[in-house]
Amino acid sequence: MAGDYRVDRMALAEILLITWLSSSQVWGEPMSVVTEHSPPGEYLDAHGRVTGATAELVRELMKRAGEPGDIALLPWARGYRMALQGPNVALFETTRSEIREDLFKWVGPIKRITGGFFVRRQDDIAIETMGDARELDGICVYRDSSGGQSLTELGFTNLEQPSRPVQCLKMLMHGRVDAWVTSDIGRMPLLAEAAYSENDVVLAYATSTKYLYIAMSLDTADATVALWQETLDKMKLDGTFAQYYRGTYPDEMIEALSQPGRLDQTRK
Repeated sequence: MAGDYRVDRMALAEILLITWLSSSQVWGEPMSVVTEHSPPGEYLDAHGRVTGATAELVRELMKRAGEPGDIALLPWARGYRMALQGPNVALFETTRSEIREDLFKWVGPIKRITGGFFVRRQDDIAIETMGDARELDGICVYRDSSGGQSLTELGFTNLEQPSRPVQCLKMLMHGRVDAWVTSDIGRMPLLAEAAYSENDVVLAYATSTKYLYIAMSLDTADATVALWQETLDKMKLDGTFAQYYRGTYPDEMIEALSQPGRLDQTRK
């Protein structure tokens, strides 16, 4: 009788082991989810917990997908290297580009950043080409920024380059320049700092658009990637995505990304 009992226990243990292995093969191991310090999307609160609009969105996604663990905040280079090497690493926010396309598996998009020339809403300024921008009385780009360097290389001579980005906003709002080179997301905290609203400064001409994703290491199970994508899509449809982002990121971006199934349109 005792022998039968031991056999039954061994059989049960074997069944449980097979079940666990099968589950691991289908759903993959628990993910190591990492991000970098990049307010207002990701930063540490006073208690050392990773928070921010995007971090909380991803944390909710993990919860709904049944993913254990939490989010770690690391220097970008280290997190990126982890995602390249694996195993089972998810890194956000990662720009999805042609160079990176085959280096990761992708879930998203979770953010869109549009850069270009921004003007005061009240001004009647139309910019349809870079040639139009050359004719402006003044363009503000903060000193040593990539945007300023690019325009200088293109031969722009109408640039004002203060040392702080918020100075560009003030120069624009006081009418000292016609346009400000920034991004839709980059302008948001500066508008808040200077007590302006999102609608006071609008995009006149876009020069770049990039989409940010959760990048998963290549060893991540396809079923896990599909589950995360499906969960994110549902969060967009039920309003959760907008709930986490509203008040932090531009309304136009939130509305555009709240429609799931845009994968083919966002490989930029």
